[in-house]
Amino acid sequence: MKLKRAGGVLAVALAATALPIVVASPASADQGDCQLYLIDRGYNVGPKVESACRNGADTWMNPAAWGQCFYGLTGIGVRQEDAVGACNAAGW
Repeated sequence: MKLKRAGGVLAVALAATALPIVVASPASADQGDCQLYLIDRGYNVGPKVESACRNGADTWMNPAAWGQCFYGLTGIGVRQEDAVGACNAAGW
């Protein structure tokens, strides 16, 4: 009887821990955060930056999104360390 009760308590505890992860939104950041990060560092935001940041925000169904964001930004002259910060802001 005690073993069943312990198993039930463990199952409830695991469910309570996993539920917020399951129902959480796919990303708490978005392309706007990426763009603001770059604006704060003195970059002009145009269509190419917007496109790269949009790619970086699409991490939920696209595991390559961060790389697309990073290479999109560095390809137009954004410094690597700034691209890392911007892409992290977009997808996390």
